[in-house]
Amino acid sequence: MNAEEPQITVFISYSHKDEQYKESLEEHLAVLRRAKKISHWSDRKIVPGTSWAAEIDRNIETADVILLLVSPSFIASGYCYEKELSLALKRHEAESAVVIPIFVRPMDLTDEPLMGLQGLPKDAVSIVEWSNEDLGWRDVARGLRLVVDDLLERKRRHHEPSGFTTVQETLAEMVDNLDRLNGSGSISGISFGLVDVDHLTDGLHPGQLITVASRPGMGKTNLTLGVAASVALSGLPVVIFSTKIARREVMNRLVTITGRISHTRFQVGRLNEDDWPSLTHSVQQLSEANMWFDDSTDLAMGALRERCLAAKRKLGALGLVVVDSVSYISVSPDTAGREGVIARGLKALARELECAILVTAPVSRTVEVRPNKRPVIPDLQSWTELADESDMVAFVYRDEYYNYDTPDRGTAEFIIAKNQYGPIGPVRLLFAAEYGTVSDFSLKP
Repeated sequence: MNAEEPQITVFISYSHKDEQYKESLEEHLAVLRRAKKISHWSDRKIVPGTSWAAEIDRNIETADVILLLVSPSFIASGYCYEKELSLALKRHEAESAVVIPIFVRPMDLTDEPLMGLQGLPKDAVSIVEWSNEDLGWRDVARGLRLVVDDLLERKRRHHEPSGFTTVQETLAEMVDNLDRLNGSGSISGISFGLVDVDHLTDGLHPGQLITVASRPGMGKTNLTLGVAASVALSGLPVVIFSTKIARREVMNRLVTITGRISHTRFQVGRLNEDDWPSLTHSVQQLSEANMWFDDSTDLAMGALRERCLAAKRKLGALGLVVVDSVSYISVSPDTAGREGVIARGLKALARELECAILVTAPVSRTVEVRPNKRPVIPDLQSWTELADESDMVAFVYRDEYYNYDTPDRGTAEFIIAKNQYGPIGPVRLLFAAEYGTVSDFSLKP
């Protein structure tokens, strides 16, 4: 790298009782430092005669990456915990710095706010718990290299003009894409796993934000899990944030959906003879899928972004991110216009990840008092800004929920109310309540 290229500034926060671990960290950062990818700062660089508090504040406020050397001494230190950790978490929440805990000595960190951050070494096994501490530091260095390279690439994109492209170049790309699609006879995006939905939407596209909303009991969680399973089983990595239901229940639903097994029988453990082959096949399929789960009940927007970026660094290009539900995403308490901030953040994240984000949202109970209870975009109420930012907005509606004798029993409507890639309108689907599955109506036997 030459001197004109950007560097990543790293702030190291630690207790002086952990000086030896700070020095070991600096040794393992030497490769990145010599490559001029980073410059790092700790309080040992304070020049005599200057205000140490002002120097610490200045450096922690300007760092790109803040490393927290977590130990019992760090947590017990009033300055480390109350001052430096507090500033770090504020910058993390504002998405102005990447904050990474580095676990150097073991302790119980249950309910500590920093446990919401992705730390190193892997699985939060502290440095002293490794049989060879250098192997633990190597794991740290590898994780930091991924973060640094990602930040450097973003800095380059920020500082370098994208440049113009000619109309001829753009037209050539368009024609090449049309030739490819014409030859394949397929959609240009990733399949929803629902043929009729794919025909209307052209599938899932990178950078796309999709909102699926409904009243409770309509099946939107199962529908989105079915889409996630379809994408994962096609070989693409999928990340699922389930704020409403625990990871185990998500897995139960995925098994019963992909295996078409009675959810009730599965829950009580009373499977019949026909269920066991289906269960075996479903488990085998899902065990080969690349799916990550996060069932945090309180999911900060900043934490959502960092965990998605960490997943992308580990897995490569993501196929889909699912967030169920948007209502549980939090931002800083003093942030005005919470829903708008979350909506814009989700759209920006979809573009940054270069994959589709599918998020579920609630519908106001005002639909319950109307003769026609099919939702429309204004029924999102406080989440209408989410609809504005979304490339696609769809509602799930089942008439049998309100009208037992309806001729539409066993069906659901996927009502596309906004669609950047095609027409809007309802798509009729089959809904099997016993299994929680949604499937193509056009393929009804």
